[in-house]
Amino acid sequence: MFWTSRSPLAAGRTACYGREESMARLEKNADPQPQTEWAETLPGFVREVSWLRWLLPLSAERRLTIGFVVLAALLYVPWLGATGFWDPWEPHYGEVAREMIARGDYIHPWWESAWFFSKPALDLWLMAAGMLAVNANGPDRFVGVFTEWGVRLPYAAITAMGAVLLFIMADRLLTRRSAVIGTIAILTSPLFVFLARQAVPDPVFVGLLEGAMACLMIVLLDDTDEPHHGWAAAFYCFVGFATLSKGLLGFALPGAVTLVYCVITGEWHRLRRLHLAAGSLIVLLICAPWYGTMFAFDGRDDEGKTFFERFIIHDHFKRLALGVHTTTPGGTFTYFVEQIGFDCFPWVFAFPGAAAMLTRVRVRPQSARERAMLFLLLWFLIGFAVFAFSATKFHHYALPVLAPLLFFCALWVERLLAEGLWANAGPIFAGALLYALVAHDLALTPKHLTDMFVYNYDRPYPDKETDPRQIFTVLFYAGAAVAFSPWIFDRLAQLWRWARRKPAAAVAAGEPPQDRNVAVWSLVAVALAFAVFCGWFHWRRLSPHWTQRDLFWEYYHQSTPEEPIAAYQMNWRGETFYSRNTVRQVGRPGAPAATLADFMNGPGQRKWFLVEQSRLNGLRQALGGARLKVVESRNNKFVLAVAERAEEKSTIEAQPEKPPGPIGAPP
Repeated sequence: MFWTSRSPLAAGRTACYGREESMARLEKNADPQPQTEWAETLPGFVREVSWLRWLLPLSAERRLTIGFVVLAALLYVPWLGATGFWDPWEPHYGEVAREMIARGDYIHPWWESAWFFSKPALDLWLMAAGMLAVNANGPDRFVGVFTEWGVRLPYAAITAMGAVLLFIMADRLLTRRSAVIGTIAILTSPLFVFLARQAVPDPVFVGLLEGAMACLMIVLLDDTDEPHHGWAAAFYCFVGFATLSKGLLGFALPGAVTLVYCVITGEWHRLRRLHLAAGSLIVLLICAPWYGTMFAFDGRDDEGKTFFERFIIHDHFKRLALGVHTTTPGGTFTYFVEQIGFDCFPWVFAFPGAAAMLTRVRVRPQSARERAMLFLLLWFLIGFAVFAFSATKFHHYALPVLAPLLFFCALWVERLLAEGLWANAGPIFAGALLYALVAHDLALTPKHLTDMFVYNYDRPYPDKETDPRQIFTVLFYAGAAVAFSPWIFDRLAQLWRWARRKPAAAVAAGEPPQDRNVAVWSLVAVALAFAVFCGWFHWRRLSPHWTQRDLFWEYYHQSTPEEPIAAYQMNWRGETFYSRNTVRQVGRPGAPAATLADFMNGPGQRKWFLVEQSRLNGLRQALGGARLKVVESRNNKFVLAVAERAEEKSTIEAQPEKPPGPIGAPP
């Protein structure tokens, strides 16, 4: 008869063991034991819910994929269209898309009074499709109430799609746990949370890039017998659409990473899996028709540039070498080191551990996991180098390299769960310090969050109207306290025993597994809570100060169709979109601006103005005898005012004094 550990008699034999043998058994039980993979079995309460039983026959990978789709929807969709477009990028591209509908020309982009060549077509087509779906360009004076919903939803969906495809890749090439943790980290990182709610090119490009890299890694690195032709076709489709979204980076970044990987490892034979000739044809079929049409187009933009001169020369090579539309030209590489800390909070806690995982990357990989780690490292390094060397720097330029970095964080968190806190004491202490530093900066200066994704970093932050500092302080430090509470209580108990001269004062033979579990899941809880607060609440409270939608809503409800509106010495783009390109630009250098005198002497009994808060007094002085009444001023950047003509002839200056500083925002 064989004794087993589950036998009742075997359980009673522990009393017969000596002290040394008992301690050995305790140490053995304290070691991390193999566990089943996550999601292999459904929780009991899920199996008992009738409308969830369809999940039972699905594989764990499919269950988790569905779960991440639901999580992304919960994080990104609520109140997605509850706020207006943020100046200047969203209304700028939105107006170009609206003009496509109004002009019936979806090939040649148009802005205000000239051709627009700064961005490729895919993002504009997505916005136009959303506007058509909700009838944003209908017969009413104002754009449709669901315009922001229709425009932003594809951007949120593509952002989520990229993260989900990366999960599938990591689940097959890395491990289930690192795939789950890494995907949660991507979905909850603040930069992803905010940009998923913005109709700007970056979330579309990065979502497509992540999808392309996930498919590429599965095709190149997965050595199972499963056919990969579908993944290869999907890779080329993503590359084609990414090129149609961002230009040369769409194919240059995946191509550079693949080339460097083959040079380092010598695994050139893997390129045969890609079917390069057929794949190149797919990419050309997707993006060549539009690019070819635009290269042959002889139209010129408002600066006299052709499409090739503007998009290829100016927006690619000059942006890289000289700096274009940036407030930090030629900044050092530390620029993005600082920003990544804010972009990934609270996952900065795992950065030192991720650095430790880099020591396990091998240039001669022997397994799919090692190959995937090397590929992720090259993705991060090459992408970081491109943006660090670029003379044009914006905070959000780090977005394409966050995913590989966060998967290295996830690999270390998985190691932490397996080995425990004591075995990773060094990275934990360094990570705790880094977490505290970034949390301290965010809690004291929440403006770091908006600076992640806005154009002008000097724009005033509404700290009086929306102050999240108390919430941030409680969330950040309460999460840290919960994470380390088991370890702290263990040390306090140990200190008490030592003070009472108890024999158990020595360090316990094994670390309780719940200590590491509490630490890791506290980090996940803080990330989820922070993402929900930023996306559901904080972003909505900030939006009224970065959008002109509410001001135009007041204008449309208090004015008649015969009363015009002017943007006085400003060009923040929102005024053009929300007026459907009927706003008069007054006091702005260059066409199509008008003089203040011409505007006031034109048709309409009352004249409406949008003006920056800092230029309101200048407008009053320029109006002379006309009476100016402020209608709405709760926006900390703009004021909506109405001017009524005096009984006598207006004494408005024909050419008002030029205001100090730049007017509005460049393209």
